[in-house]
Amino acid sequence: MQHVRKPWRSFIFFLLVGVIAVLSLLPTHIELIPQQLEKLGVPLELPIEIIAVLSLINPLLFIIVGLLIGHFLAERTGFYSFIYEKDRYDRPLLSRLRAIFKISALLGVIGGVIIVTSDALLQPFLPEVLHVSDAEAIDLFDLATRLLYGGIAEELMLRWGVMTLLVFIMWKIFQRSKTQPTSVIVWTGITLSALLFGLGHYGATSAATDMTPMIFARMIFLNGFGGIIYGWLYWRKGLEAAMIAHMATHLTFVFISILSSLI
Repeated sequence: MQHVRKPWRSFIFFLLVGVIAVLSLLPTHIELIPQQLEKLGVPLELPIEIIAVLSLINPLLFIIVGLLIGHFLAERTGFYSFIYEKDRYDRPLLSRLRAIFKISALLGVIGGVIIVTSDALLQPFLPEVLHVSDAEAIDLFDLATRLLYGGIAEELMLRWGVMTLLVFIMWKIFQRSKTQPTSVIVWTGITLSALLFGLGHYGATSAATDMTPMIFARMIFLNGFGGIIYGWLYWRKGLEAAMIAHMATHLTFVFISILSSLI
């Protein structure tokens, strides 16, 4: 008989990683918030360090909500995490990670190349504020943020949380008689979660420039295309596969940035 236990250890592990990922945003927030407040004409009435720490509350809450959703609904919906299953059922971890690493990393790299190439082709048709500037040096804090927050925290929020919830709700509304959601429901969840992430950039994009159909489509594609890849991997290969691919995409961005600075 298989020993089953509640996966609180894995929940706490992901929560600690999420906290570290959010804290990795702090140096960037300390640098950018004064510029944003000055642009809006808002006086800086508190020490910037305090404002920056307070600005981390929202992403931390989103991670916690995503973790709770995945914790209670992912397995019921047919999704899984190797780390959770190691904790809950004592299933192998490293061997399963090795088995999905190559395909996950490869799809992440391909996604990164497609995103960068697409944006490069659109550059002549974009306003100057959206032109890609000369490559800047990538420091360790920036790289850590890309990998931890982009690669892990965003997957906890968007795949483990948002996608799981969307698929679960649609399954219970439209296919309640089925024991698992069909591929149509899952693909709808993959697409909607990617679309929501793209729409989440509307405020920043519209603040930078006037929103046109082309700029809107670019915003959705650049921020949502990767989500289609990560969502499929989450469905077919597990949460960690989506994380590996997402990190590989960010490493591809960094590699292309460094390469362009050398050419």
